[in-house]
Amino acid sequence: MLDCSLDKPILKNPVKLVVWDLDETFWKGTLSEEGITPIIGNIELVKQLAQRGIISSVCSKNDHGSAMAALRDLDVLDYFVLPSVSFQPKGRSISGIVSALQLRPDNVVFIDDNPSVLAEAGHHCPGMVCLDSPHQLAALMDSPFLQGALDNELTRLQQYRLLAGKHDLKQTGAGSDESFLRQSDIHIEIDFAVEENIDRVIELINRSNQLNYTKRRVETEEDRRRLLADLRAFGFKAGIVPVRDRFGNYGVVGFFMTLATLREYRLEHFVFSCRIMNMGVEQYVYEYLNRPQIDIVGPVANPIETFASVDWIKDGSPDDVVSTLRQYKLVVIGGCDMLQLSTYCSADSSEFTNRQQNGFMKRLDDPFLILDDAERVRKSELRPHIPAFNADEMLALKAAVEEGDLTVLSLYRMMEINYFRGVDGLTVRFDEDAVRDILKSDLALWFVRSFNFVPSTNEERQEIIRLALHKLSSWAKPGAKIVVLLENTRKLESNPDEKDLRQRYNVFIVDTCKALDNLVCIDINAVTRVDWLFDDGFHMSREGYYELAQAITRVFDDSRKQPAAADA
Repeated sequence: MLDCSLDKPILKNPVKLVVWDLDETFWKGTLSEEGITPIIGNIELVKQLAQRGIISSVCSKNDHGSAMAALRDLDVLDYFVLPSVSFQPKGRSISGIVSALQLRPDNVVFIDDNPSVLAEAGHHCPGMVCLDSPHQLAALMDSPFLQGALDNELTRLQQYRLLAGKHDLKQTGAGSDESFLRQSDIHIEIDFAVEENIDRVIELINRSNQLNYTKRRVETEEDRRRLLADLRAFGFKAGIVPVRDRFGNYGVVGFFMTLATLREYRLEHFVFSCRIMNMGVEQYVYEYLNRPQIDIVGPVANPIETFASVDWIKDGSPDDVVSTLRQYKLVVIGGCDMLQLSTYCSADSSEFTNRQQNGFMKRLDDPFLILDDAERVRKSELRPHIPAFNADEMLALKAAVEEGDLTVLSLYRMMEINYFRGVDGLTVRFDEDAVRDILKSDLALWFVRSFNFVPSTNEERQEIIRLALHKLSSWAKPGAKIVVLLENTRKLESNPDEKDLRQRYNVFIVDTCKALDNLVCIDINAVTRVDWLFDDGFHMSREGYYELAQAITRVFDDSRKQPAAADA
């Protein structure tokens, strides 16, 4: 063993990071040649270090994909942060790892069987402790400098994984959308197993609007049979588009169907979930399909071809993602932007957001979705004809919150005044655009006769939201958390009245959360950068939702640690 800087006694400082070589160090053999044999003791060392709050990384000259696959097969990949696997000089790579994790070389140990590599590493990281064998690390495990702090929940590991992600974002320099996307490691698949995923395909076709370029709905059983028949018909080609990136696995978020004849080559269906908006996925798929003819039915959120080129998307299969929440059940209630948030948090989420119904926008951020009686809603003769929640959605929400580990709410839209009471005695909140569309449709006279506008003060709407939060709180299982997002108050200099309303709403939410043990609020103004805000002050770019997801992760992690602390 040697000190990579000078001949000083080793382990003079607490160890916070151990960097491992792979071939003939972490495992026996060479991955690219004769194959490898696992060393169980080394795997246990990495896990033991993690439980002490000491993280591990990798610096290896290998094929990145092969090395990651091997570590995954050994069920140890998730224990390594910011692995550097390439054929670049190791000294600079290790220096980059140490810098990215905001550590000093004095707190780092590097293990490699090659003395020249150890010397190179010492040149780039003066003060780092170098070992030529994992056996030397094992012999030092009783050292006070390798004790760390007990962390059976691996919270420290998760914090460093998020820090590694944040470093990648900083590396983009100007922070442009395209540079962020290049750091996101976006992978898509073009999968032609449509019939096996037909329910998800139909859900996309009917629920997606902003990135549904053809808007050919499948609303009846006859429509479904026709779609299935087209999938088997000559000339049609269809596929689904699963997407993942380094922050989350989005699942099946796109569907296309082309028809090729002697006279034309056109898109019959071209639709994507808004959760992958601004990632360039639709442009990538369109170019993959060789730009078929398409009759775009507006409105759509953006043109198909938005970027000069999409060079950041790769073909690939699903991979693990970094989030402590992804093993838990998540429930989200709010606008469509909550879909982008949910994908950063959990692979198992129930989403109560905007939907389409009979050509109108239906919003589920309605307090009466929580407060009303499901049987009264089911018996209502008005409900099938209006873009509003139904009894099944009410029951689904209650079941999701009862089973969920975390519920995240964005409720400010409930403070808008678009509340109407029908002749059935039920009150409902309509989307403002939906009201305009209804009044321009054949339903206009029926709507005016069936519904009355419900005037209400700001305080009265707050009281309705307070009651809804109390009811949600009563549904949640022991240990579950409900996170209420405060509203953005930035970029509103030109609209001081709106800013004042949002500030008053935030004060109200803070006070309400203080009264309920399982509610906590997160100030979006404090945890996200103003740079990510769009001009309307309601929506953010993907970077903002990632930062917000990090804040939610911290809240959830803290809540999970509290019982253990109490027991101690």
